[in-house]
Amino acid sequence: MSTQPTQGAERAMLEAATWKIRLNEAPDDETARAEWAAWRAQDPDHERAWRRTERAWALTGQMVPVTPPHDRPATPRRPAVGRTARARPLRIAAACMLPVAASLLAFATPGLMFRLQADYYTKTGETRMVSLSDGTGVTLGGHSAIAVHYSGGERGVTLLAGEAFFNVVHDGKRGFAVRAGNVTTRDIGTAFDVQMAGPHVTVAVREGIVSVSRQSDPALRLTAGQTWAIDQHTGQAHRGTIDPEDVGSWRSGQMVLNDVRFSDAVAVLGRYYPGTIVTRGLEDDTIPVGGVYDLHHPREALEALCALHGSRLVTLPAGFTLVLADHKTP
Repeated sequence: MSTQPTQGAERAMLEAATWKIRLNEAPDDETARAEWAAWRAQDPDHERAWRRTERAWALTGQMVPVTPPHDRPATPRRPAVGRTARARPLRIAAACMLPVAASLLAFATPGLMFRLQADYYTKTGETRMVSLSDGTGVTLGGHSAIAVHYSGGERGVTLLAGEAFFNVVHDGKRGFAVRAGNVTTRDIGTAFDVQMAGPHVTVAVREGIVSVSRQSDPALRLTAGQTWAIDQHTGQAHRGTIDPEDVGSWRSGQMVLNDVRFSDAVAVLGRYYPGTIVTRGLEDDTIPVGGVYDLHHPREALEALCALHGSRLVTLPAGFTLVLADHKTP
């Protein structure tokens, strides 16, 4: 069972949020209402997305009834003087709520699915150490989850979300493999870290050697101090280096970022942030960032990261924080 929202569901959530904003700004627009009704009836995904958007809007305190009462005719009315000026704050707030509604499926539903499928998981900001049946030690980062699949021929672990550091006990009869999306990391007697941030999977080796591969691509070897990152959507991969001592440094509360995409860095810090982070304008972001961030103070860490990138934070209701990619008004 897939734990990630399908592209169709993601698109439906974005469209539903856009409809919500449009209808809130023009509640008496009969043409818009007819088009909205046709969109809802077009696909079951649309109706499900609309209901999720309504719930998300209600949680943020921005709920505005879309369907007018039956005893009030939906007749056009003339804009009042100054209406445009008064409506602007609503449009700004609505624009901020677009990523909130659109990401509801990505933040809430997978979290529940991960817990149902996982053998071990952590909450936001939590770090957990577990010992598997063969003595292999695993440390889970914040908001992370793994499923364990040990058999007679292989010791397998699936990283469902987040990040995990593995200190593998060697077994000459059974190999050890970690699967993260379509990336498989096979241990050859080592300690290593595997991270998922959006479509990006990163493997970093602290000790020993691992082999990494994506689907049917040829495997390559990584030794201590080497990293390998790949975008699962595009297949674009990057091989780099890191101080071996920095691999898994998050276990002691220090997140070391080295030449990481800003959007991925936000996703990583989001696993330790008290609340939900949503982003706007980072879809095509390729600017790399780095630095050392204190996970015991995630708000300050996120502020420092945004200052480095030239972004800013906007506090929204219900524990949501919006990260804007520039200083323009949303």
